Amino acid sequence: MKNILIFGRPRCGKSTLANMIVDKFNYQVIHMDALRDTFKTIYPELNINPKEAKDNEKFQLFLQEYLRRNTKEEERNKYGYVLEGCDISVSDCNKLYNNGKNIIYFLVPLEISAEEFFSNIRKNDSKYDWTYKYSNEQLIETSKKYILEGKQIREECEKYNINCVDTSVNREQKLRIILEEIEQKIKS
Repeated sequence: MKNILIFGRPRCGKSTLANMIVDKFNYQVIHMDALRDTFKTIYPELNINPKEAKDNEKFQLFLQEYLRRNTKEEERNKYGYVLEGCDISVSDCNKLYNNGKNIIYFLVPLEISAEEFFSNIRKNDSKYDWTYKYSNEQLIETSKKYILEGKQIREECEKYNINCVDTSVNREQKLRIILEEIEQKIKS
């Protein structure tokens, strides 16, 4: 059974796609945010937050071992998992998981202005989203940053032959297309 890894920038559809996969294929979902926050609670002295998690060696080693233990190829583990999050770089993803056993997608914003990305976030914001607490000015600056990072992620994904999808326009349609691609890859 192939496992599915969904990485990329925040607010690009990772959780939505993970839930679609869970609903369609009965996969287990692992949210990197929950793992990171649990790790942070147990080891507060490491001061791991979303910005530093992808560069924190201890957290990455923990994540790698956690996934290794949850993906043993045994009969009792008949369900695959879908892992979603933004706490890993493309190069680390390539090094750790691009091995033919996983289906990998990075979701990023590319062909959109920071103002449009900001507007999309605000349109779908709820009080449970971390962006809810950001001022409009902070969120526009964050949107600019994510679009720039999306371009870097796309370049790295091309280098390592990893799927990278711009979900900033027609997001729902693109997520359905990805789901169809995943179904084909699971069957093969």
